Amino acid sequence: MKIFALILSGGQSDGVDKGLCPWQGRTLIDCVIDRIKPQVDHIAISANRNLESYALRSPHLLPDARQWRYLGGLAALCTAANDLQIASADWLLVVPCDMPDLPDDLVERFRTVSKKTPLCNAFYIETPVTPHYNVMFIRPQILQSAVPYLSSGLRTVRGWLQQQRARILQFDHDDCFIRYGKSNNA
Repeated sequence: MKIFALILSGGQSDGVDKGLCPWQGRTLIDCVIDRIKPQVDHIAISANRNLESYALRSPHLLPDARQWRYLGGLAALCTAANDLQIASADWLLVVPCDMPDLPDDLVERFRTVSKKTPLCNAFYIETPVTPHYNVMFIRPQILQSAVPYLSSGLRTVRGWLQQQRARILQFDHDDCFIRYGKSNNA
């Protein structure tokens, strides 16, 4: 089974490039890569600026397609829908670039829940505090459905996941899913 990862670092161009923010002496994206690399077969990065810096971390870069530039996580999914390498995977783990404490067993837990519900093509994380829609495990084949969704003016990953009838993977604690995207949290 081939499992790829897509790290969302494209953002909406609102200032800080979160993936390159320092955190505990390293960049946030380096910490995220260290967490997920042992769990996946390949890593792609969605980024719209500082491409040279991101290319040092993965040669598989996906800047948003022009028509979706800076429209957030959903734009990254639409761009990934046309990527042949991602299409060849069985599953795609999608995570944000500013969540450096992701669980070491995240993919295994997603795989376990996906085996229990084999007809489901999308899963996301929920903790007691909040759902985390940008931490998802999806079949790459459903990415094409994000294109008409975004083109119709809808913008939320949550809404698209609901349209896919995504299931929840429940975690009992929030500490693995804290986002450190502001430099004052670093």
